[in-house]
Amino acid sequence: MSPTPAGRDPYLELGDAARQDAEVAARSERRSRLERASEVATWRGTLRDLAERRVPVSLRLAGGRTRRGSLVAVGADHLGVRTAAGQLVLVRLDAVRSLRPEPGLPAPTATGDRDRVEGRHLVEVLAEFVEQRARVVLGCDGWDEPLVGELSGLGEDVLTLRVEGVDRGTVYLPLAAVTEVVAPG
Repeated sequence: MSPTPAGRDPYLELGDAARQDAEVAARSERRSRLERASEVATWRGTLRDLAERRVPVSLRLAGGRTRRGSLVAVGADHLGVRTAAGQLVLVRLDAVRSLRPEPGLPAPTATGDRDRVEGRHLVEVLAEFVEQRARVVLGCDGWDEPLVGELSGLGEDVLTLRVEGVDRGTVYLPLAAVTEVVAPG
C-alpha cells in the first residue's frame, strides 16, 4: 500500500465525494419535479399560485386596456387585482388576454396544476354591490371609456347602472359585456 500524501485524509475525501453526489442528485430531482410541474400547469393553477404570492402583475385585457396591481384573488370566473391606489379591480377571466409579472420580478415557467373552480362568481359579487347601491367604475367590452355610476339593479343577464356626469341617466348592460369592475373603496 502506498503512503497517503501529507495533509490528505482519504476518509474526508470519501465524505466530500458523497456530499457532492447527494447535492447533484438533489438538483437533478428538483429540476425533474419542475419539468413535470410545468407539463401539467393550468391557467387557473398558475393564477392561484401568483395570487397566493400577491405578485404585482400587468394584465392585458380584451380591447387593449391594461390593468396593473397585485393579483390578490381568483374567483370562479374572475380575478381580483389590488391597484397601487388601493382599489380592488375585478376582471372577468375571459377578458384577460395575457398576464405578466411586473418587469424586474422573477418569472418562472408556469407550474400551477390546480384547475378546480373555487370561489364566487362575478355576478354574486355584483349582487352585493347592487344591495349596497355601490358606486362603481365598469369597463365594458367594446367601450373605450369606462362607465361610472351607481349599481341599481341586477337581473339574470342584465345590469342596471345609474350613470353620473354629463351622460347622466340609466344604462342597461348585458352581464356578458362587463369585463372589469372597480369596486367601491
